[in-house]
Amino acid sequence: MMNNHSTRFGIALVFVALLGVACGGGDSDGGDAANKPDWEKKYGAIVKSVSDDIDRSVQALNAGQQTVVRSECSQLQEDLVEARKAVPVPDSAVDAKLRSAFDATGTAAKTCVEGARVASNADLVEQAQREMKTARTSYSAAQDAIAAWD
Repeated sequence: MMNNHSTRFGIALVFVALLGVACGGGDSDGGDAANKPDWEKKYGAIVKSVSDDIDRSVQALNAGQQTVVRSECSQLQEDLVEARKAVPVPDSAVDAKLRSAFDATGTAAKTCVEGARVASNADLVEQAQREMKTARTSYSAAQDAIAAWD
């Protein structure tokens, strides 16, 4: 049974937590970069790594190297987790393009890993190739938007 002091303390904790979220506490991923130089300094390398991972994954898929496909697509998934911390981006156009690219890349990487795991399923490997092409196109558009960002 809670006494009056416990109830007040609980209400105070809830209030402080809500105030912290309302004032920008909570999810700070990506939001702490105020401009392009800050954002690029913090996230540029990982965003570039994902682009390189896409290219290596496509090469491995096209060569039919199952163990390399598994390795490259798994690395893509890992880097993508880190790269997603780059959003939100201070520039709304870049933010929209990058979110779209991350989504397409996530779908492609998942299919790619599954295709490498079940190598006998040619349809899955072909689906991964198509999705990687979509991811590359989307990611290139995001990179163009980053380059155009003032």
